[in-house]
Amino acid sequence: MPSLPVRAARTIRRMGEQVFRAPQAPLYLVSAGGQPNFGDEFITRSWLDWLAEHQPYREVWLDTIEPGRAAHLFRDTHPRLKTTNTLWHATHTGPADDHEAAASRMRGLIRELGSPRYDLGLRDLRGMASIHLLGGGYMNSIWPENFGIIEALVTLKAEWGIRLFATGQGLLPHEGETREWLRARLQQFDYVEARDEASAQAFGVVQGLDDAFLAFANDRPIYAPPEGLPDTMVLVQGDMADPDTDERLDRLVTRFMAARTDPLAVGFAEGIPPEDHRRAAPFVADGSPFFPFLRIWDEGFPAREGQEWLTTRFHFHLLAAAAGARGTVVNARPGYYDIKHASLQELGTGWASSDLGDGGTPESEALPTPTGDPDFPARAQEFGLRKAELAAHLYLR
Repeated sequence: MPSLPVRAARTIRRMGEQVFRAPQAPLYLVSAGGQPNFGDEFITRSWLDWLAEHQPYREVWLDTIEPGRAAHLFRDTHPRLKTTNTLWHATHTGPADDHEAAASRMRGLIRELGSPRYDLGLRDLRGMASIHLLGGGYMNSIWPENFGIIEALVTLKAEWGIRLFATGQGLLPHEGETREWLRARLQQFDYVEARDEASAQAFGVVQGLDDAFLAFANDRPIYAPPEGLPDTMVLVQGDMADPDTDERLDRLVTRFMAARTDPLAVGFAEGIPPEDHRRAAPFVADGSPFFPFLRIWDEGFPAREGQEWLTTRFHFHLLAAAAGARGTVVNARPGYYDIKHASLQELGTGWASSDLGDGGTPESEALPTPTGDPDFPARAQEFGLRKAELAAHLYLR
């Protein structure tokens, strides 16, 4: 039989665990993930991993666009995760072209219930400890149909005192009367952080970092094994709605590959399946390596020191630069992607950039030579610690 001091120590530890495991109000996260879109999924997984380590006994709800897919994507994160689409479904089934009408509708749903489609989820929202709008670039004038979520959150705070957080937000572009409308509502949150200076200044909120940096403070490996990864990687996105921009991006990839001495040594990555496979398809058919979303999700991000990248995607810029790769980014949408990429360049990735321009890059004009900063991987680790400090401030105080 263990000695009295050992038994006492075990009893004290069990008591402490019971206190720690005592029922607490659930935590609620809102994410644009579940589609899947690698950046949104990576951010969501980073927060769920952090909460799994620091709040493993709390129930965590994730409100996301596709909760079924999210259940599969995040099944190995938080042990008490539940997925739903309550807020996304409610706002996306309302008016998209009249923000005041949409806001009034959401206030009514939150306060009065009365809709069998949403009532169970909306009623549960009243008992949450906090609601956290995870980072990304989905609350701006490109997607005004999402603003109903903001109205729902500030109504929940006003009526039931629920704490509201928003981190790593990209709030631009934002034109028209909804700019002041959104600014006024964000001021009602307990904490709001933008990931770029322009968003922070436009909405009077804290300037911080993209939420993806939190992954550098977690235990989950980020990168794929470096052995066998191509020296050159390409991800030029395929989800642009503008046919003219699509055509110019097609020409850009074709010219880039035509300039390679060994096109089969160039790898292609996918951020949004299957759209991003579109530009890669002809080269993959000829034998170029392909890294689909699922492979990257399962095996890790395919970047390493010494690589060169060409990409339009923000989180591929972030993660490849943090691995020590050099790169060139192409700004596929002025007012949106240029702000995003510039925020990383200001943090010190050292990557070159090119604007697609109204007429596309001329046939005779070469893309800028990939560049980088060897100090950025260490900075990314520091940024991860800063995000972890913010997470502790929000959830552990």
